Amino acid sequence: MTMDRRKFTAVAGASAMALAWAQACAEVAETGEVTTATANTLLDHQGSRGIYDDAAELERLKAAIANMVNVQRTLRDFPLDPDEPPLLVFRRG
Repeated sequence: MTMDRRKFTAVAGASAMALAWAQACAEVAETGEVTTATANTLLDHQGSRGIYDDAAELERLKAAIANMVNVQRTLRDFPLDPDEPPLLVFRRG
């Protein structure tokens, strides 16, 4: 597989976004909220900040990010029975 600039930029951007999300998860685990710097980093990777230049909207976004981190943690911690058969089974033919 050859790597051109576009593919490299996509991989680098996704890696940076994953690191920023991991930082947000660590902050929520420690303090229960996301810092402004982390929220701005997540916004910068997505594009322009738009309405989040307003301080009130940025606070709403920080609360939403913290909520999403908690939802992600709840879903990942959900106990699964290893003997439970899958709901869907895909068969060929």
